[in-house]
Amino acid sequence: MENFVGIITGCNSLTGIGRATAYSISKKNPKAIYVTDIKDSDLATLAEEITKTTGVECIAKLVDASSDEDVKGVIDDAIKKYDRLDFYFANAGIGNAKSMAEQTKEVFLETMTINAWSVFAAVKYASAAMEHTSSQKPKSAGSIVATASIAAARSGAGSMSYAASKAAIVNICQTGAWRLHGKNIRVNAVCPGVIETEMTKPLLEAVTEDPRKQRLAMLHSALERYGRPEEVGAMVAFLVSRDASFITGQAIAVDGGSTAALPYLPCFADS
Repeated sequence: MENFVGIITGCNSLTGIGRATAYSISKKNPKAIYVTDIKDSDLATLAEEITKTTGVECIAKLVDASSDEDVKGVIDDAIKKYDRLDFYFANAGIGNAKSMAEQTKEVFLETMTINAWSVFAAVKYASAAMEHTSSQKPKSAGSIVATASIAAARSGAGSMSYAASKAAIVNICQTGAWRLHGKNIRVNAVCPGVIETEMTKPLLEAVTEDPRKQRLAMLHSALERYGRPEEVGAMVAFLVSRDASFITGQAIAVDGGSTAALPYLPCFADS
């Protein structure tokens, strides 16, 4: 990823996928990474640590990933300072644990705006910037990755509005990959399973209070554990690098095997 310049959204959480991905990408020696979030309490320390430990220029920036103006602003800043944009990780999003009875039109639309529109905006504006060429980047090229979820593939991994927003992300990435055909701009989605982050903390704490639920929860994964943010980050770092140059339009599960089978029934495991 030498000379690459890119943007990551949703980086403020100390235990989040965005932060872990910033570290993973920085190890591949890009030129600069913008770490962004709608909250900035811990962005500066992240940027400082990455720059100090890797030498990669890391810029912390307050960005609402669902705002056209904010997204265009950070992309324009990258073009102005570095004359190129090579990757964009659209990771910002919110959870929604409300039941169907509790869902309202406002809740549904908020979830879709923050989770799905932010990805549409990323594809729309980042791809245009990735077509920009310069002496250091003579040809159009780039990689856009978005955080979807295994909830996009099947029921049981989130509320209806959350699952709908993640399914939309997968479709946006698939459609975006083909809308950008011939421009050497790749678009992919990562679909995490249950990952130990700040967002999933309430769920995981509730499960650990009941040994029976904890055992059943462990069986959601063939590896019988939850995932770690850095495991998703490693996949994203691969997808935005030159190593993944022939991968586009894909929804790649990072889920410990959760989507590889029907709900696991120990009594039939050896049948």
